[in-house]
Amino acid sequence: MKFISFEKISRQESRKVLLILFGTIAVSFISVIFYPLDLLNKVFPGLFREDSSCIMLNVFNIPCPFCGMSRAFAELLNLNFAKSFYYNPSSVFFFAFLGLLFTAIFVLSLFNYKMKFNFNKKTLFAFIFVTIIIWFLNIFFGHH
Repeated sequence: MKFISFEKISRQESRKVLLILFGTIAVSFISVIFYPLDLLNKVFPGLFREDSSCIMLNVFNIPCPFCGMSRAFAELLNLNFAKSFYYNPSSVFFFAFLGLLFTAIFVLSLFNYKMKFNFNKKTLFAFIFVTIIIWFLNIFFGHH
């Protein structure tokens, strides 16, 4: 069984894929520009640290696997790779992977194709393993 397969789709469905892709990218940029910590501090004063809106970090004092990703993404937009790596060690690789994935989805949709991911237990365990590696990197080398 293949992990990734490609399906021919209609032009209308291809437009929907592009709309979802661009919507996801827009929400990502907006969430980096308008950092949610300011709003959360107004709604829940004193609950969050001054430098983090991560629930896990604030409640258990342990960073989640993706702590620092917003700041890391903002630094990547400024082409500051070292600072991005400082905020979350896996951020450069994570965003490079997402960039390649989004590019592939975009190009395929231009030719009326879509990617279909076929998950099984083996791929689920692989994703869990990679997430745990990202988490350990962030705990031991990330800036919190």
